[in-house]
Amino acid sequence: MSLSKSEIRFYKKNGYLVKNKLISLKEINNINKLIKKILTKEEKGKTKIKNLGGSYDNNFVYNSNSSKNREILRLNNPTYYHRLFYNLSRNKKIIKIIKILLGGSVRFHHCKLNFKLPSSKGGEVSWHQDWAFYPHTNDDLVTVGIYLEDCYEENGPLQVLPGSHKNKIFNHHNNQKEFIGKISQKINLKSKKSLIGLAGTVTFHHVRMVHGSGLNLTKNKRPLILFGYNNTDAWPLTVDASVNPNKNFKKYNDCIIDGKIQLTPRFEKIPIKIPLPKKSVSIYQLQKK
Repeated sequence: MSLSKSEIRFYKKNGYLVKNKLISLKEINNINKLIKKILTKEEKGKTKIKNLGGSYDNNFVYNSNSSKNREILRLNNPTYYHRLFYNLSRNKKIIKIIKILLGGSVRFHHCKLNFKLPSSKGGEVSWHQDWAFYPHTNDDLVTVGIYLEDCYEENGPLQVLPGSHKNKIFNHHNNQKEFIGKISQKINLKSKKSLIGLAGTVTFHHVRMVHGSGLNLTKNKRPLILFGYNNTDAWPLTVDASVNPNKNFKKYNDCIIDGKIQLTPRFEKIPIKIPLPKKSVSIYQLQKK
């Protein structure tokens, strides 16, 4: 499955795309079985939780520091955790689409498995732009979301502001100039669009897209896998969730899925604000500031 010309035009204009049931239910069911095992094991764990699990150095991010009631918000870097996640991140249907959206080459950038806990426990994810977290020399970066369960309005689906990827870069710092991982000014939300879909549906959104998600009003944990990809000529300007090329250039190049090793970044005239100072913690902790 590829993209039609109308879908490509839609993405360029609106900054997002939804491909219904792109991933087979067999693959989704296998992933969900694995996730159930992971959660069951971790929820029974007795190791002490500090700083909500916090950074990418830890496998899990929690809703509280209570070791007795371990409510998991995120599994960091699932592609390193199990081969099934890795295989999904290299799914041919996804990569074929990503290659078109990025203009010809694909490097794997980052991944996470999020859980939106029921009601206010998981809370809303405030409006933000991924670009604020990891600016590059150009903005050919795309985030992919994979629905592991049917996702409707009451589940707190991903919401986007169509066309916002072409507009300004919003401030994600507070009055003390600390990076807080969310837009710190009022924005017009009249055009917001909820990206709902059945299990196996895949969403694609541009790195500058303004997006967020509301409360999960159901009793489930609303799992969502997120994969990030970039063109190989988009070079990171800060250290982020991806492999740092300055520390491990071979590992960074091993992330190339389609394309050649690049030593000449492509620079585009795009507004950038460096996300510093930034603590090495999850978006959940940043947005509580």
